[in-house]
Amino acid sequence: MKLGILTATISECEFFPNIIDLKIIGERKGHKVDLFKNGEFNLLIDSVKTSLYYNKKPFDPCDYDIILNRLSVKEKSNAEYYIVNEFTKCGVPVVNSPDSIMKARNKLLSLQIMSSLGVKITRSAIIRRPEDIDNVLHQFHFPLIIKNIFGSLGSSTLLVYDIKQLVSTIDWIWNVNRNEIFLIQDFIRSEDNTVSDFRVFILGGEIIGAMKRTNSDKDFRANFKRGASVAKAILTKEEEKQCLLIAERFGLEIAGVDFIRSCDGPVFLEINSNPGLDGIRQATRSADFDILEKIIDRLDEKKRKK
Repeated sequence: MKLGILTATISECEFFPNIIDLKIIGERKGHKVDLFKNGEFNLLIDSVKTSLYYNKKPFDPCDYDIILNRLSVKEKSNAEYYIVNEFTKCGVPVVNSPDSIMKARNKLLSLQIMSSLGVKITRSAIIRRPEDIDNVLHQFHFPLIIKNIFGSLGSSTLLVYDIKQLVSTIDWIWNVNRNEIFLIQDFIRSEDNTVSDFRVFILGGEIIGAMKRTNSDKDFRANFKRGASVAKAILTKEEEKQCLLIAERFGLEIAGVDFIRSCDGPVFLEINSNPGLDGIRQATRSADFDILEKIIDRLDEKKRKK
């Protein structure tokens, strides 16, 4: 297999350690693995064809059997995907596809999709104007979560404890960008009274790992990158079923499904199309299991089925 791993790593930075480990593991298994920084591609378009360059050298997407897409959609457009489109034009499979990533990345859209599946989700309200605040106060109780509809790693997620904090935070957001759309959500408490959630790692329609993330003393968010502790988790049959249902509905081959285990059962927060590898690898790694090896094997299997 000739595998290309497309990343959002900027030119002046090195690739993340787990991306380098993916290359090492893939080559150890006999595959050819190349790592790419998205910003180092250039595209030339004319009336006849498109020509792709990498570091100023001609680049043929058809040289690759499969692409692992580790790009992050940072904005509300999908402009970064002009590179991915060149691979798909050649019939090269891309995991995950741009369409599935865009659906998952939009937190508002993803909540609408999960709601249609009948799973329990975080109760949420859209805020677009000052008048909406009164409606929120009638239906929600503090503390509340304020969340940007495009965010990751817990970024653009705030916790407010009273009306003064809510109003001042909203004023500040709209002072920066009056067109900003954001969510107000219930603050869900875990059944064990910790500030924690579960991340379920799904690969090719199969759950291959799950971890419980518990926040640090310095942050209310339970993201590994923000200091949360992680531990391997055992899921109930119902949790497994609902996580797989969600990933299937979004069309994601690689997905991270997040939920809180509340006193009333799982409450789903979001789905991630580009789930981080550090935390889940640390929580599930053992002498005979490495989630990175599973990813390489899955890509090889998909290539052979093509």
